[in-house]
Amino acid sequence: MDVSIVIPTYNRKKVLKRCLELLFAQNYPKDKYEIILVDDGSTDGTDKMVASLNPPCKFTYLYQERKGPHIARNLGITHAEGEIVIFIDSDILCPPDLISEHIKYHNRFKDVIVSGPETRTSDLYDKFQDIEKRKFKKFWDLSGPSFITSNLSVKRKYLIRIGGFDEEFEGMGWHDWDLGLRLTKLGLIPKRNLNAIVYHYKEKRELTTLSELIQKRIQRGKNAVLYYKKHPSLKIKLGIRVHHLIKDKLLWWLDSSLGDKITNWAIKNNEKFLLNLLIQWKLDKAYARGLREGMKKYKIKLLPWM
Repeated sequence: MDVSIVIPTYNRKKVLKRCLELLFAQNYPKDKYEIILVDDGSTDGTDKMVASLNPPCKFTYLYQERKGPHIARNLGITHAEGEIVIFIDSDILCPPDLISEHIKYHNRFKDVIVSGPETRTSDLYDKFQDIEKRKFKKFWDLSGPSFITSNLSVKRKYLIRIGGFDEEFEGMGWHDWDLGLRLTKLGLIPKRNLNAIVYHYKEKRELTTLSELIQKRIQRGKNAVLYYKKHPSLKIKLGIRVHHLIKDKLLWWLDSSLGDKITNWAIKNNEKFLLNLLIQWKLDKAYARGLREGMKKYKIKLLPWM
């Protein structure tokens, strides 16, 4: 087995089905890759949907009570048989050559961490017709290789050597970057393959889903502090977007009656740009709240006056 694709999922039955269909259609030999799906406590009938599938490659479905995506990935790693593990999320749409592109870089550079860019789409049945155009745009993205596990691959032996994902993290956020840093300490080199691009399916953000997004941002903020505690440096401090603490102070009015009036006016007048901006600011404030909670929990000061 060359490749194990490990996917954690939680209550994404519809988009997960499309994700799996595209993985079944990969142009890589079907007997050379496997898919390991770890259900992190779904309650939306994911298990029944999975049972109705007819996978052309080896397929393993695992279930655990809700513990978080990083712990689900650890479970997937323990069951993986492939030399190389590719991590993707269950809302990722993969072009048919994704596996081949990851393998290409592992064969070319040997001991590497391979990441590919992701581009957003709101079309669940996107046919990748504009993929070359999107690759060209990503070419000018100077952010470099990433450790984000929505599109990342590494040899399984190295994942085992470092003990997989750190399970001290809770929920979502930063455990993938922690994993990446620990892998680089083994001597692995991060590489970015522009051709290993994936489409990240995202529905348009609405006020009706804001409370769920806010909780995720709070958790990301708390994990950011733990990430800094484990890897204290100025680079990491800047990387966890500590400036949100200052931004939060400037946006004090957003949670006041003034903020409510502006939000209601934007809704009433269908001012989509302003509404999206207000939603983003609310999410930024939630992240700052998570940073503050993390500082209290882990006894860390990110800014001298906080």
